[in-house]
Amino acid sequence: MDTQHSLIIKQGIKFSLGAALLGSFFWHRADVLDNYVYPTFGYVSVLIEPAAGGAIIAGLGRIGGSALGGFIAAVLLSAFGIYGSGMFIIPPITFILSALICETYRWQAAYSQATLIGTLIAMRALGTSNQQDIWLYLKSRLLDNWVGVAVGIAVTLLFWPQDTRTDLNKNLNQFLQGVSCSFQGIVNQYATPLQLENAENNHAPVLPVSTTPSFLLNQLTKNIQASLTTLTKAASEFQSQALTEENWSAILASQNQLLRQLADMLVLADQDQQTLAHQFRVELNQFACHLEKSCDALSTIANSSNDSNDALSEIEQDLAIIKDKCNHLRSSGEISQYNISETLQFFQLLQLLTQFTQELRSLQKRLLYKANVAATHQRRRLLTFPKRTSISMKRVIEIVGMGIAVGMALAIIHHIDFPYPSAYQPAADVIVVGIIVYLVQPTRGRGIAVILAAAICLTLSNLFIYLLAISFGFNPITCSVVYFLMYVSSALLGFTPVARISAIVAADTLSKDIFPFFYEAMAASVISVPCGMLIAFLITIVFMGGSSANKLEKSFAQTFKQLGQLYQSLLTTYLQGATPSLEITQLQATLEKTIAQHPKGLKIAGLEEGSGGMATKHKHLWNFLLSYEQTLFAQLGTLADELSQPMPDAIRQQYLSELQAIAQQTIDTFNQLSATITAPMILPSSQTASLVREIESIEQQLLSQRVESRSYPLEQLIAFSSAFMTMKAIAGNLNRISQTLPTYAQ
Repeated sequence: MDTQHSLIIKQGIKFSLGAALLGSFFWHRADVLDNYVYPTFGYVSVLIEPAAGGAIIAGLGRIGGSALGGFIAAVLLSAFGIYGSGMFIIPPITFILSALICETYRWQAAYSQATLIGTLIAMRALGTSNQQDIWLYLKSRLLDNWVGVAVGIAVTLLFWPQDTRTDLNKNLNQFLQGVSCSFQGIVNQYATPLQLENAENNHAPVLPVSTTPSFLLNQLTKNIQASLTTLTKAASEFQSQALTEENWSAILASQNQLLRQLADMLVLADQDQQTLAHQFRVELNQFACHLEKSCDALSTIANSSNDSNDALSEIEQDLAIIKDKCNHLRSSGEISQYNISETLQFFQLLQLLTQFTQELRSLQKRLLYKANVAATHQRRRLLTFPKRTSISMKRVIEIVGMGIAVGMALAIIHHIDFPYPSAYQPAADVIVVGIIVYLVQPTRGRGIAVILAAAICLTLSNLFIYLLAISFGFNPITCSVVYFLMYVSSALLGFTPVARISAIVAADTLSKDIFPFFYEAMAASVISVPCGMLIAFLITIVFMGGSSANKLEKSFAQTFKQLGQLYQSLLTTYLQGATPSLEITQLQATLEKTIAQHPKGLKIAGLEEGSGGMATKHKHLWNFLLSYEQTLFAQLGTLADELSQPMPDAIRQQYLSELQAIAQQTIDTFNQLSATITAPMILPSSQTASLVREIESIEQQLLSQRVESRSYPLEQLIAFSSAFMTMKAIAGNLNRISQTLPTYAQ
């Protein structure tokens, strides 16, 4: 069982454990609370978050949201009464006010709870006699939440507690182990079977045949993605500020750089021409052996903060030996026996090794900084509080529209004849909860995704409830097993947040008060799922103006424009001999975050588009753009590394104007593609083809100076050769994009 499935099983057990405890305690003590199922809702809201810090924030957010939404509902009910049309007016107004306050103060932990509880309290109070004290009802709901949240936090802290910092450190250690294994696998690509046997005799680590470098790099990618997800979720935790001060984002950036450099090395190792690289197989194997020791030393720094000044000294010495040998081959003229293409490929490998070593040194500095900050703030707990921000009038109008939609939904639900009238309130709760969760989504695509997820999970939940209840009866143990199955199935399907809605169904359907009418209640619950879906789809047509497909294409266009801006910043700095600015790093971080969100956005937009000829063509276009934007971003990252060395003076004097022209044409091509993506008519462009031809012309002139280039400093020559090859590769990709895009408009 892998780590992800193990975590899901553990979280599922915790998810069900508290439900059983709460059910057992309140099963025959209905006089203690207004309804024993309410604490379960608070408990479930806490357990949705696996990390301890996130769970605590979620619990406090639920209590705060309940207080906010409930207070608004109570004030409105006290002021305007509970008669007539109030059923369709007060809940929507409660929803609107709760949403506006939460968005104004960016109180995401309380957002859904404030809108849900406020609306549901208004609904429940409106269905009672006018003698009910709404304030007493509100106090009861807050007490219910406190009980559930307290049990949830206790279970989170006592059973398999998860800590964000611990998880990040664990992933980092696994990453460093994978780096050394991956590099050894890449070095083995240059070796013959006899050389592999010699390496084994020298105790160099040799990869199993089944463990290829590609597989290992894929595992490293998953490792980084898991750390990024963990760090993103930690933004709402108590320790989020401490994690920010430790600069974990910079540590992940170093990991991303190392992964990209290893991937580029593997591409070079897969080339047919490797004769020159074979001459360095002993030095490369020595580098791989010392890299394993260096990665172990970095793991020690990460775990114990003990500085080891010589952690990377051996691989830096190995790199110097490789460069000295290469310089000797240049000065003696022996390198001329290898063809130009092979020599340039080896120069690229040296450039990658140089940047790889420098990035490891940068990672060491960041780990030491993290350790120092963690030691300084070990006992300090930094809290983050909501800050007021202005929201646009467009968003205000959208929230008002959503409130009207809630009122319409209540009007529709009110006129539905349920097979079991007493189950009206639970079924209405389920429908309203589903609709509100849907409404807080920003676009139609995300809303449709939530609808489908809720339909699948709720259908599974009803099936589990029915089978277990008729097989084992109605008791807290049955309830516990149902909760476990609900959570695990939702998590495996990727719909973990929807488990909260399933919990409401289970709590209402398995409550002891409904036992005599179980089949009628199940029928009402089953009917509520398609009813909720139908109402949500109607709301989509009328109220949801945002399109996930349009948003995705605009994001693609913006990304290509920003890729051009990054290319411009890099080349302008390099050609002018200036120092790279902080803006380049910030732009890279922005692009990385945006591109990482596109795969998920593509799936959501695909749900919105549905099926059909045009929908299929759009999906092919999005996949095409996604593939190339990822490739171009990786190439720009490589280019940034290669431009760290100054250009050889002789080349600057002779080719500066030509290189500036190439850079400008490439920037124009990026901008043209950005405009083309959202244009109604896509036309082929001949500009990119001429750009490639111009680069190839300059390339031939540069290659004709092979003998003369022996006098250039090796570091500068390697960097420039690699950079020019990357510029050519970028232009080639832009040309392929430009020539292929018109086919999607036909």
